[in-house]
Amino acid sequence: MGDFTFKQGQQVFLEQVPMGMQTYRTMRWGKDLQIWLVEGRDFRSPNSMPDGPDKTIWGDQQKTWFKRTVVDSDATFRILISPTPVVGPDREKKNDNHANKGFKHEGDELRRFMSQQKNMVVICGDRHWQYVSVDPITGLWEYSCGPTSNQHAGGFKQECQQPMHRYLNICGGFLSATVERVDERPLLTIRHHSVTGEILNQDQLTAE
Repeated sequence: MGDFTFKQGQQVFLEQVPMGMQTYRTMRWGKDLQIWLVEGRDFRSPNSMPDGPDKTIWGDQQKTWFKRTVVDSDATFRILISPTPVVGPDREKKNDNHANKGFKHEGDELRRFMSQQKNMVVICGDRHWQYVSVDPITGLWEYSCGPTSNQHAGGFKQECQQPMHRYLNICGGFLSATVERVDERPLLTIRHHSVTGEILNQDQLTAE
């Protein structure tokens, strides 16, 4: 095949996963839910770049779009679905996401912003363990879906549980979220499941 550039890889991705030229987007579901799906590869700075205001994973255009659309939304619950962690904690030697020191400046910015929004939480992927964590500085909640199989669970140890963890399980499975109204009050329920569907952890968030 010869040399294959990152730009060519981006083009192949758009051909194989047709979603239009903009790979970040938001979707509204009724009165009570809006989600944001963001792009973490196309606009990022090198991991080796010193951290600071110019280092980014999302890029200025996507970040401006995200903040504007979140502020403009009147959905009761707002969920960021991020390919990588924003809150963590992550493994000590990792340096490629907002939960690491390598992108701390932008991570701090995003955590502050989202913590100031009512009824907003983060759901993330890319970590091979299930967790619920709360940022000790901003109070932002994050839910990691974990891997889909037990065979791929790992990279973290149960005995490494930290005070910011509300739930930690080194296992495979999946995450589900439902929004409903109980006595006319919006309720968001987020559950971690085992690979067979058993509920392992459940949080119910009542709208402020």
